[in-house]
Amino acid sequence: MLKPLVSIVVATYFPRTDFFEKQLRSLNGQTYENIEIIICDDSANDAEYEKVKKMAEKIIYRFPYKVIRNEENVGSNKTFERLTKEANGDYICYCDQDDIWLAEKVERLVNHIIQHHCTLVYSDLSLMDENDRVIHKSFKRSNFRLKHVYGDNTFAHLINRNSVTGCAMMIRADIAKDALPFPNYDEFVHDHWLAIHASVKGSLGYIKEPLVLYRIHLGNQIGNQRLANIVTVGDYVRNRIEKQVERYQLILERLSLTLQQKQLVCFQIHLTEARKEFSQKPCLGNFFKIVPLIKYDIILFLFELLIFTVPFTCSTWIFKKLKY
Repeated sequence: MLKPLVSIVVATYFPRTDFFEKQLRSLNGQTYENIEIIICDDSANDAEYEKVKKMAEKIIYRFPYKVIRNEENVGSNKTFERLTKEANGDYICYCDQDDIWLAEKVERLVNHIIQHHCTLVYSDLSLMDENDRVIHKSFKRSNFRLKHVYGDNTFAHLINRNSVTGCAMMIRADIAKDALPFPNYDEFVHDHWLAIHASVKGSLGYIKEPLVLYRIHLGNQIGNQRLANIVTVGDYVRNRIEKQVERYQLILERLSLTLQQKQLVCFQIHLTEARKEFSQKPCLGNFFKIVPLIKYDIILFLFELLIFTVPFTCSTWIFKKLKY
């Protein structure tokens, strides 16, 4: 029997040639045999589009592929949204322009998602630098706050914190297409939105071995950024706490949740609004309102307790130190 078709969708934006060549070679070298590759260039630049096409023509020969372009720069979320619509496969893998996939990546993800009847499956990653040198063998172990969740009850975790990296995941195509349109990038990155959507629809799978070499460099869109655009407590409240409430409300509006899931999201909205109140007035009464946060994220609880109670100059110093 013909194995299920897997669509590998690749978003490009002025890729560094040597990085992109290694990424394409790793796609062309996949052991799984029924693959299509769709590349969308988001540069809105004729020369860049031609460069991407020529590189694909030169390197990809084992699988059918096509290269399309956006007429204007729309960003990664909307580019991956278009690619999701273009995908013909039973499953979709999302791909960056500068990583390296292990040869067995797609095959192992397909086997796992079929065997365990998952809506989405993802793996750990290894981190490498610009010279292909492995910095950390395990992304999970390199980040003490990261928790890779899987199974039937991942929704409660994922609405607060993402654990699914886009380049390490495979999702059922029907689930991905049902999640369209993707929210704006500042609301949810596409992989986080897909992970939440998949957790509502069913079970998530996980492979503990790294199947991707994830490249960390200055050009990363996400990379290891921490506290971006945050200098003061006011910035933190606007960009983290108020934005989080907006994300919860989007989940309520867009997803078909069970009553229990709706109640959980509403509770998180209430708790997040209590965190804002505490930031404005760190009194004992408001402190007790945020105590339930300990159950969900004790590190976040202690961090906010610190920055909301120390003098302004101290909190600003803390934000600056955490960025470097």
